[in-house]
Amino acid sequence: MKNKKFFLSKAQDNYPKLYYKDIKPDITEIAVSTGDSILLDLGEHAVGHFSFAFDNVNDFIDAPVRLIIKFGEDMREIEDDFSLYKEGLSKTWLQEEIINLDYPQKTILPRRYACRYIKITIDKTNKPIKLFDFCFRASTSADVSVLKPAETADALLSKIDLVATNTLKECMQSFFEDGPKRDRRLWTGDLRLEALTNYYTFQNLEITRRCLYLFAAGDCDKLGFLPSYIYETPYYFSGSAHIADYALLFVVTVCDYYKHIGDTGVVNDLISICKSQLESFRNTLDENLIVTRQEGWFAFIDWCPGLENLTALQGVYLYTLEHFSELLKSIGDEEHEKYSIHLSEVRNACKKYLYDENKHAFINKLDKGQFNVHSQVWMILGGVIDGEEAKKLLVSCLDNKNAKQPVTPYMRHYVTEALFKLNMRNKAVQYIKTFWGGMLEHGADTFWEAYIPEDLDFSPYDNRTINSLCHAWSCTPSYFIRKYGL
Repeated sequence: MKNKKFFLSKAQDNYPKLYYKDIKPDITEIAVSTGDSILLDLGEHAVGHFSFAFDNVNDFIDAPVRLIIKFGEDMREIEDDFSLYKEGLSKTWLQEEIINLDYPQKTILPRRYACRYIKITIDKTNKPIKLFDFCFRASTSADVSVLKPAETADALLSKIDLVATNTLKECMQSFFEDGPKRDRRLWTGDLRLEALTNYYTFQNLEITRRCLYLFAAGDCDKLGFLPSYIYETPYYFSGSAHIADYALLFVVTVCDYYKHIGDTGVVNDLISICKSQLESFRNTLDENLIVTRQEGWFAFIDWCPGLENLTALQGVYLYTLEHFSELLKSIGDEEHEKYSIHLSEVRNACKKYLYDENKHAFINKLDKGQFNVHSQVWMILGGVIDGEEAKKLLVSCLDNKNAKQPVTPYMRHYVTEALFKLNMRNKAVQYIKTFWGGMLEHGADTFWEAYIPEDLDFSPYDNRTINSLCHAWSCTPSYFIRKYGL
């Protein structure tokens, strides 16, 4: 069996090329004194390093100059008072630097930032100074020269596609990051959606292979699940979280890769790990083939507050089984029939034990009788119901104010996928326009980590300031627009 050293070597072999672009903001030179502030607009969201120079105006400075430099993905972030932030996630993710400069010089800030706006406040200078030679050196592993415009005659979809591809571009660094402002990690859930969109846009296959091998090198937990995230800077480190649905989606990502690329070499390297993830999950099923809670584990599904997610998790299992059995059949693996039979058995169990015939929905004791969109969507994607029955259920839950609704573009992706699976093309297009188009109405240059139209201050971390406004899992409108020729 292949070991960690093998997988890390494969990951390194697929290290992607980085492309750089120097962005000059709207101000070229300005004279300033203590208490002055200037706002630089890059004109676009960018990820990279900031540099500038300063010099005397009339007289040599006789004490260090102290600057406060703040980076914002939008103007709300620039205007936020970071001193009021109460920690959920660490305050150090907020992009603000206080620097002291002893003499006129060019300064390259060592940290990487994700921003469109840069605010520089002159906290203290004994003499007037001039700031000039501002430059933001942006980086990405997305080759924008290969990106073709989406072939759509719909102006709104065209704009959504531009912002979605820009979102993906910003998150493509040395691997698929979840958010270039905050976390900067490789998460399985984000990887799956980034890779799908990448196949239809930048077509960078190296970065997809690299990410798959990085996860394959990770340390499994006591249940046998792969880590849900990976660090690779300044050295490789396997994440401590092992999310059940993310472990399954690693398998789906391998299946997607083969479906789009037909690369049996990568599949052969990873097939035993894929089987182990499914077997590990199968061990959580009871005698009725229904998932049971495990000590110390976690399922994500969505950041929806108060979400009961075991039925949805069962749907992710079915979804994975279907993809994997198709993969095994394609490559001639004799075990495909075993997985196909198990898939059918679990589907039947879900309809028997998780579906409420009176309410015509997946509402059950497993999720404390909660009615949520997530369960319905994942049962549809898992193939438990289809046709008119599924269409009626999906429309009813999306229109029901009493049903818990998704709050992340991540889960909204799977809602959209379910609409397309049921051939509800017009409804899917409207769903994309309403949700992702809604972010455009609020000036989004890139799509956000979380978005509730009626609550722009919503945050999974109890403070909007820490939210990522460029987040990988929100890039998939480009996938749908281009795949389905919208």
